[in-house]
Amino acid sequence: MKIIGICGQPASGKDTVADFFVSKGFTHLSLGDTLREEMRKQGLPVDRARMSVFAADAKKSRGMAYLAELAAAKVSDKSIISGIRGMAEVEFFRRQFGTDFILLAVDAPLETRYARALMRDRAGDNISFEEFRRIEDHERSAVSGAQEVDKVIALADLTIDNSGPMEALAAKLEPFL
Repeated sequence: MKIIGICGQPASGKDTVADFFVSKGFTHLSLGDTLREEMRKQGLPVDRARMSVFAADAKKSRGMAYLAELAAAKVSDKSIISGIRGMAEVEFFRRQFGTDFILLAVDAPLETRYARALMRDRAGDNISFEEFRRIEDHERSAVSGAQEVDKVIALADLTIDNSGPMEALAAKLEPFL
């Protein structure tokens, strides 16, 4: 069994990395998609700011590893889990899968990530650069329920720079297989 967790700041290329591994036979599970699915089930609007609040509330009421637990139930032999943003999620996956779990961080500059966010067709991404930065700063803050992306990235077994074109990213990921 091989489980690869992917972490990184918003629009860093987590799903692009996941797509690469899917093309190599892995199954992709997205914690962000899991969150959006849960919100839609409750009839809630899905945008970046509301997702942050919903995730914080769900983790308070159901536990900090709530999304990880939902995703782990769907894991197969070769799975990619993208969107890991909390220390409890990493700890859960490491307990659940042991040495079969590897955490991969994807990194790209803020301006590059913002431009990518505008190009994708995802609810909540059509915001100003200032709002993009403000939301990210809030997610990085120490407020209760904030994301812990920086701490999760620090735990990564490997960090991949994704500031260039797709071909460069694929060349960096190929040896990882």
